[in-house]
Amino acid sequence: MALVPSVEKKPATYDEFQTTLEPKYLDQARIELNEEDYRREPAIARMREFIAKHPRIQRCRTDAIFLLRFLRYKKFNVDLDNPMIERCTCVPLGQNSDGSLVCLIRLGSFDPDTFEPEQIVRLCTLTVDMYAYEEVYQVTGFTVVVDLHGMTMGHVGAMTLTKIKIMTNAMNNILGARIKRIHLIQLPKIAGTVVTIFSKALSSKLQRRIKISKQSY
Repeated sequence: MALVPSVEKKPATYDEFQTTLEPKYLDQARIELNEEDYRREPAIARMREFIAKHPRIQRCRTDAIFLLRFLRYKKFNVDLDNPMIERCTCVPLGQNSDGSLVCLIRLGSFDPDTFEPEQIVRLCTLTVDMYAYEEVYQVTGFTVVVDLHGMTMGHVGAMTLTKIKIMTNAMNNILGARIKRIHLIQLPKIAGTVVTIFSKALSSKLQRRIKISKQSY
């Protein structure tokens, strides 16, 4: 597999899946996850077709092992009217022209009644941390794209001043990754105050790297 898998939503060709599971784990997948050889490929094909035709998904991995992550989690009972993959909160998109790794964070996709903001930040931190051990990204750094589409008053209310200070302190002093730029996109009016407070709590270096755009990604 490539260092960063392709995020072309409709590639010219798709990879062919070859399982690496031992027979005992294949049996476990069949019993616990409803995974069968005859079911696996059609399910992957359905998800690829969904991604290719979805108007809001601009970039997304379509390699088999990535899609199987969702299929296995849902025990191959895939509801394409309410797809988990559309709500995936933090996604590596590939390399920017400067070599930095682009990470898309969909803040509006998490349910504020179920998850705390710091849990989402922890998830995103784990994603960055996973790639931070690649030498190339220790040099070229990360470009963070924060998509605020779908953000509601529930999201805004969950972002208390104390939580914002904790999260910005982590970005300033703990993360240990080079954040080259932060793009805030599809910013709703209700998010303006939170963004202002969050930005001012960042180091002056990171403040200069924030760009705000209304476009989708």
